[in-house]
Amino acid sequence: QACVGPPPGRGGRRVASAAMPLHRREPQGPQTIQFSLPVAGTPTDFVVTDFGSQVFFVITQSAKIGSLVEASSQESADPTGDGERIYEVRVLFGDRKLQHYRAYARALAEVVAATNSSKSVLLGIALKEHSVEAFREIIAAVKARIGPVTAPPEEQPEIVPPRP
Repeated sequence: QACVGPPPGRGGRRVASAAMPLHRREPQGPQTIQFSLPVAGTPTDFVVTDFGSQVFFVITQSAKIGSLVEASSQESADPTGDGERIYEVRVLFGDRKLQHYRAYARALAEVVAATNSSKSVLLGIALKEHSVEAFREIIAAVKARIGPVTAPPEEQPEIVPPRP
């Protein structure tokens, strides 16, 4: 917003100029979904938060985060135009020997990319045991609920009338 006049505290007050845009959108805060499911017989808590440029997933069976893993994807610069995606996964903290946590982060990045989103994934995860069946259950549960979190906001500008 453009202002005219001296800054506050300097003998006058600032007044908004007539060039202020009439269309303004309120900034949207993080959107979160939370749910719990039994996975391979173990109660599992899920929290998915969309922060705008990143989607933060917490998947835990112990009410704690044991490892924090980041995953991102980008279109390859292949001149043939195949449009393949390149995924990068790195453990920020936690046990780097638990390779299946990297697989979870990569799979979640694929789920987010499948919604035509370029957002990166941050995964906080702590599982009591790992199996291929549990992996499939977790990814399917997230995939079934991810749509509302990563969908782009509606493009309807808020019309703000000018001040009299």
